[in-house]
Amino acid sequence: MRRSAWGTDPYARGAFSFAEFGSTDQMRTRLATPIGGRLVFAGEATSSLAPGTLQGARLSGLRAAGDIAGLAEAGERVAVIGAGLAGLTAARELAERGFEVVVIEARDRIGGRVQSIVDDAFGTPVELGSWLVGDDENLVEALAAASVGTTEFLGTAVVVRADGTPLEPSTAGAEALERAHVWSQALPHDVSVATALLQSGEVPASETPGADGVSPAGWLRHAVSSGLEPLTGAAATVVSAQAWDPAPLLSPPSDLRVPTAPISDLLDQLADGLDVVLMSGVTQIAYSDTRVSLRLDTGESLTVDRVVSTLPLGVLKTDQVRFQPALPRPYQLAISQLGMGVVDVVWLAFDDPFWRADVAADPSAEAESPDAGSPASVLSVVGGFPTVARWIDVGVATGSGEAALVGVIAAAQATRLEQLSDQDFLSAVLADLEPFATATG
Repeated sequence: MRRSAWGTDPYARGAFSFAEFGSTDQMRTRLATPIGGRLVFAGEATSSLAPGTLQGARLSGLRAAGDIAGLAEAGERVAVIGAGLAGLTAARELAERGFEVVVIEARDRIGGRVQSIVDDAFGTPVELGSWLVGDDENLVEALAAASVGTTEFLGTAVVVRADGTPLEPSTAGAEALERAHVWSQALPHDVSVATALLQSGEVPASETPGADGVSPAGWLRHAVSSGLEPLTGAAATVVSAQAWDPAPLLSPPSDLRVPTAPISDLLDQLADGLDVVLMSGVTQIAYSDTRVSLRLDTGESLTVDRVVSTLPLGVLKTDQVRFQPALPRPYQLAISQLGMGVVDVVWLAFDDPFWRADVAADPSAEAESPDAGSPASVLSVVGGFPTVARWIDVGVATGSGEAALVGVIAAAQATRLEQLSDQDFLSAVLADLEPFATATG
């Protein structure tokens, strides 16, 4: 077993940002705007195009480097706070443009919220942070340049009831979320997804079971627990109904790719030759019209001409790092109102893929669905309140055939499980696999 705990990680305080109700894309744009020509923020939370993703982190690093280059003169000393994808991308760009760059990282490793582990038991690199790669050709090319190939995400989705009976996945819950999203667009102010569901009449949905034995209310709960929560890391009570679009639940992306080598290899390539200082957390950033002074938790101080800060949104929400003077009010508002979600993963390796033989698809649906009977790579349970939002069959998704699963744990469940010991955690997630062990499909 390998597990993450991003919510309690003091250098992350969450997995990625999301649109909390009341926030706007303009807040991300505001965070991305240089302050006084001396301080520039980067990181996935500052990306309006792809927040919460590897693509967004990389793009923000490129943008921040361009901002600094437009403000500074070649040869100036620039500090980059954070050795994640955003920080190392910015640092590499700045170094190649002739700046003197130092990267300051609080952890004892580079990578930030990218954490790759090589473990032969899984047949593929274990990624405790972002794993799947979207349709960003530039990111795929950057990975390839670091000898990190990607392969198509294989397989299809299957849903089972608590008794293990396989079902044809229903879009009823996603359609209810979509109607609530459309309804919210006419409001003069934002509301949460939960409020939109209630006030638009989607809740309460009928609890009467349909032909598949699941009620409309059951499918709505499933869409929230296995869709909205792992995509945002938050509950429907805090996610923006106007900003969060449930379209991916209705039309799952078909262009997802899986890395065939550790994503950290890209970070290693970016860091090669850079001045990277590990185990040195920044506790204060004091900026003026002429310079920026940094105080470190080691007791040392550093003065530079400009700073790129890739501190995660979750850290910015705390008082771990003090700004002198305080950040302008619009920046404080953006940090306060944008949300930081909690999503964890657990990688489990088994002797045999007990879930694979019986759980493929509902045989009765074979004539209706061209995917029926094909190997299932994404597994979930409808009914009740599962601990694990969904499971990814690593062997099917990568084509390796290995008996390994990745469990995605989100929102309140992730926060709860992070407090458990490894043994109690393992017991909790294994209990969620019982429907697949008893499947009779």
